[in-house]
Amino acid sequence: MKEDADAADKASMRLKDLQLTAELLSEAVAHENGARERVAERHGIQKSVITDRVRRMERFFEVKLFTGPQRKTPTAAGRKMAQYGPKLMEEIGHFAAILREAHEEDEVH
Repeated sequence: MKEDADAADKASMRLKDLQLTAELLSEAVAHENGARERVAERHGIQKSVITDRVRRMERFFEVKLFTGPQRKTPTAAGRKMAQYGPKLMEEIGHFAAILREAHEEDEVH
C-alpha cells in the first residue's frame, strides 16, 4: 500500500505548485539572490512552503530545478520551466475558461 501512495504522490501535481515554481524560477533567472524571499512575500507565505512546492515539482518531473550550495541557481531544466511555465499557466487558464463556457451551454440546454 505504501508503494501505491508513494507512486501517487510522485505522479500528482497541483497547479498552485506549478505556478509558484514557475514564478520562482522566472524570478531566479532574472535576479538569483532573494528570489525565494520575494515570491514568498508576494504570496504571503513562508519560504519553506515554496521550497516544498519546488521539491514536489522536481519529484513530479524527475528533474532538479535548482543547483548550488543554497539551491538558488536554476538548472537548465529550471531555466526551461522559467521560460515555458508562465505560458503553460496562461494556457491552462484559457482551457478552464473554455470548459466553463461549455458547461454554461449545457446548463442552458
